[in-house]
Amino acid sequence: MAVPLPKTTLILYNIPDKCLLGIDLQFFTSTADFNGIKLIPDGFHVLHWSSPTPGPTGIENAIHTSSRITNIHDEDDKGNVLLKSPSNIERQAVTQSDNIVMSNMNLRMAVFFEASEGKTTSMTWDEEAEEFVTSKRDVDDVSLLKVYPHLISYPQSSPRFAALTFLLTPKLLSTYLPESYNKAVPVSSITASSTDSLLLSQAISKASSSSNRSTSLADTDSFRFLNFDLKRQRTWREGAVGRELTTAALDRSWFLGDLVSRERNGDYNSVLAELQFCFVLLVLLANYSAAEQWKRIVELLCTCKSAVSSQPELYQKLLDTLYAQFQLIYEGCARLWYNLTTDHLDWKIRHL
Repeated sequence: MAVPLPKTTLILYNIPDKCLLGIDLQFFTSTADFNGIKLIPDGFHVLHWSSPTPGPTGIENAIHTSSRITNIHDEDDKGNVLLKSPSNIERQAVTQSDNIVMSNMNLRMAVFFEASEGKTTSMTWDEEAEEFVTSKRDVDDVSLLKVYPHLISYPQSSPRFAALTFLLTPKLLSTYLPESYNKAVPVSSITASSTDSLLLSQAISKASSSSNRSTSLADTDSFRFLNFDLKRQRTWREGAVGRELTTAALDRSWFLGDLVSRERNGDYNSVLAELQFCFVLLVLLANYSAAEQWKRIVELLCTCKSAVSSQPELYQKLLDTLYAQFQLIYEGCARLWYNLTTDHLDWKIRHL
């Protein structure tokens, strides 16, 4: 192709109909016309999904979701999402997900990728595993031009995801992600941290001790987060006594420096990047281990009085990160309250 396509193009093959998927903070329901996403800006992005297939509890226990694309520009009278595009083909690619039936047993899964100018990435839906895998198809220029009109545009009015992940890099991602991720195993709502996996393994071993069996869980499927516990670990240097011991118990700056030195080679930004990573996992996948790690990191950073003076740039970035995260939470709560209030008023009007 003489002129490469702008930004990054993500082509998705064999997508099942009514699959609740999304990119970054955007959620939508696929249709037969959906083939992928174009004009993805440079940087770190997340493709996440859940299968539309009901779980083992059956269709009677399925629930309706009301997730939808955020920052919608327009809709037609049938609820189809209309994105700003010169082509009606793109308008048929996704629909509002109010009508999707999704089992309450389904998990959300995700893969991460980096976008750059002129890059084309393709993934294929694996029906047996119900997940996206890297496609082995070669996307030639002719095929790309043929499918390009069927791709929806990345919502350009959604810059907030960059504010939530501005410290994340491919190198740091490889530090946090499980080893199994490198073997094409996506992360999910139930992917645990190495700390949680160890606690679960110990509980299983204790329960099976009566049968003289030793049970352990593979650590290759666990997030490799910072390993610390403020409630059980000593947060002062060995040999500290008197006033130093009291100060270290109230101000955990020494512990923060020691932790970063031991596990992150002195890179303080990696702690904030992990905080951002955990928040993304919490929001998009409702991952419990990520939520717990987010709380631990916030508690640690907010109890390091001396570090505020010695690491001012770190805490400026912390404030920027927390502001972006709390703003997203506030907007989500406001939208939920509006929807609940509107639904209640509609119900009262119908029953007058």
